[in-house]
Amino acid sequence: MKTALLILVFNSMVFAQGVSLGDAARQERARQKNSTGNLKVTNETLGTAEALPPSAESDKADADAAKAADLKAPIKVEELHDEVAWREAFKQARDTVKRAEDRVQVVQLELNKLNMDLLTRSDIYNKEGQLNPLIDAKNKELGESEKAVIVAREKLTQLEDDLSRSGAPVGWAR
Repeated sequence: MKTALLILVFNSMVFAQGVSLGDAARQERARQKNSTGNLKVTNETLGTAEALPPSAESDKADADAAKAADLKAPIKVEELHDEVAWREAFKQARDTVKRAEDRVQVVQLELNKLNMDLLTRSDIYNKEGQLNPLIDAKNKELGESEKAVIVAREKLTQLEDDLSRSGAPVGWAR
């Protein structure tokens, strides 16, 4: 009796699954055909020692793009007359602070990775000669990123002071 009940339960589980293995394979093939992304594996995408300098160049490009975004829309207190303008100014200032803080975290992680590579990798010939200049450059970039955070926070504080001097409600800063 127990055996028959056990067989009945297992059979019902097999029929309840719904999608067979063949159907799943056909769906996956169709998904792969419709996929437009081609994955190309190169030294740059794997992150080998030869690919370390281009990543530093891409980081500088990201930093330049962030600086250009900050410069394109400076906040002028004279133009802030209504609640919408003040809220937008504070949103931009907070976004700038957030981007700068995120950049510091990214640069710190990259610096940590380079330091770890210096300590652990044995497959690089003359690793001190190759990695120390990269570490020095990353330390310099970290210092610049930290200065950018300080400047962004000062701009936000200045905007808060301007809001209080203008006599507008403090809630407009949210």
